[in-house]
Amino acid sequence: SAMLQDFTQQVHVIEMLQKVTIDIKSLSAEKYDVSSQVISQLKQKLESLQNSNLPESFRVPYDPGLKAGTLVIEKCKVMASKKKPLWLEFKCADPTVLSNETIGIIFKHGDDLRQDMLILQILRIMESIWETESLDLCLLPYGCISTGDKIGMIEIVKDATTIAQIQQSTVGNTGAFKDEVLNHWLKEKCPIEEKFQAAVERFVYSCAGYCVATFVLGIGDRHNDNIMISETGNLFHIDFGHILGNYKSFLGINKERVPFVLTPDFLFVMGSSGKKTSPHFQKFQDVCVRAYLALRHHTNLLIILFSMMLMTGMPQLTSKEDIEYIRDALTVGKSEEDAKKYFLDQIEVCRDKGWTVQFNWFLHLVLGIKQGEKHSA
Repeated sequence: SAMLQDFTQQVHVIEMLQKVTIDIKSLSAEKYDVSSQVISQLKQKLESLQNSNLPESFRVPYDPGLKAGTLVIEKCKVMASKKKPLWLEFKCADPTVLSNETIGIIFKHGDDLRQDMLILQILRIMESIWETESLDLCLLPYGCISTGDKIGMIEIVKDATTIAQIQQSTVGNTGAFKDEVLNHWLKEKCPIEEKFQAAVERFVYSCAGYCVATFVLGIGDRHNDNIMISETGNLFHIDFGHILGNYKSFLGINKERVPFVLTPDFLFVMGSSGKKTSPHFQKFQDVCVRAYLALRHHTNLLIILFSMMLMTGMPQLTSKEDIEYIRDALTVGKSEEDAKKYFLDQIEVCRDKGWTVQFNWFLHLVLGIKQGEKHSA
């Protein structure tokens, strides 16, 4: 039957590309950079697959409505991170799609993508809770599927880049300290004023959505390398797999910490530098509070999901205190008024800390890379 054929093709493609992913990873030591030999190896492997037995098309596992065609080899690359994921682009095999838009999929070996899947699923549930209160917080729970032990595929969100890249592209590695960089980047991408205003609005909503969601799940304190933004102003978090792994140190509350990432460059986009307020910032506060209170109305559901998330990710994390985290985060037992004040206080904590936390993360990253290079040298 056609369905069985679709499924067979899918499995076939995944098996072949997973093999390439693992081969390429074994060629490069655990360094962050990628040598030109590794890149040419990748292209050779993909070409020989394409010329021999790679199916003409297959349904994308995380979105079966999408049909991917042949590889666009000149756009494929090995990503410069420790796990050496493959960035692969395919032609779209749907005859009704007229654009030349490709379908981008990351193949990654080394992370337990079941944890990512779980958090992305909880984000989707939060979205549906907000929908009942007529709130659209523009989350981007991208496609992600674990296809085997520590291997799987992740959807590439089009026209998006990490906040860290935007910061570094302008002023090298000290980019983490320029407040206006993100705003300039958005203006560049949206030269028409009307489009820029729409992007800022989208930024305000999506930033609020991720601040609330990551705070409630206890995964808010992160480096801007794991936060992306689309050219239309949509902010989103990525790479949740290793967060749960570091959960203990997070709950142990290590050194400088913030409830979520709301840095001076984000505030600058909202027109709220320093301690100034602005219509966009007030909107941000208002949306955060509405989203937070909406989640509190579903406390029991979220506690159950959170417990499941911890149990599946880490067997050692099912103690009472871990579940207490989310009860505290949702201020169980407080009045609505107190809960509202509590969340607004969290926003102020971020405004007070400014860049310090990102600076610590940045040092940690730079030192981590240096140590990583030592180990693999």
